Amino acid sequence: MLYIVGTSIGNIQDTSMRATKTLMNTDVILAEDARTFDSFYKNIQKLFRLKPEKKQTIIHFHKENEFQQLPSILSYLKDNKEVALVSESGMPTISDPGLLLLKHVIKEGIPYTVIPGPTAFVNAVTLSGFSTDTILFLGFLPKKKSQSVQLFNQLILNRKNCRERRSAFPTKVVFYESPHRINDTLTILDAVFPDAQVCICREMTKKFEESIRGKAKDLLHKKYKGEIAVVVELHQHIKKK
Repeated sequence: MLYIVGTSIGNIQDTSMRATKTLMNTDVILAEDARTFDSFYKNIQKLFRLKPEKKQTIIHFHKENEFQQLPSILSYLKDNKEVALVSESGMPTISDPGLLLLKHVIKEGIPYTVIPGPTAFVNAVTLSGFSTDTILFLGFLPKKKSQSVQLFNQLILNRKNCRERRSAFPTKVVFYESPHRINDTLTILDAVFPDAQVCICREMTKKFEESIRGKAKDLLHKKYKGEIAVVVELHQHIKKK
């Protein structure tokens, strides 16, 4: 059985009792970063006053080695081992490793389930205060500026096509960004969506959590630290080409 386990996105107390018990009862734990997981695992054991009920194998499992690790993990599952998948924070497979494994698990008919937990982009949409009628989640933006520009321009084209067909198009766009690239991304947003409202959510659920709102040009040239999620409220604010 494969357990896809959601963990906290910042504040460890957001990790559920069910998630903790699931981790304690598994034979194998697939951790995106084994070192940070070790600290997290010890802390939730103290928090819930629980201990693993058996000897466990912890495997370093990330995007770079997911393909190589796949055969051995499937072997564990076919031997009826209880396997838990956790990412460094939040929900595995959501801009985190695990999707390749899940696809093979489904294909081979191996039982699996999800242990729900916090997800950063959902948290960010709520923090933004924007309406939540239709949302488009982009994950992490491409690393190259040109690819990000192309992506946003494709949104404009898609929205134009939806208007012509009188079909719905998301009015909120959510994505993750690094503090090193956020100002470059805001520059792109200012060029493509100059009138859109933007909310930058950083360090969510942590001590220095912050939500900053305004047009992209108003949010430029600031220093942003920590993990960032960006929510863009489009409505009709798309620059005509």
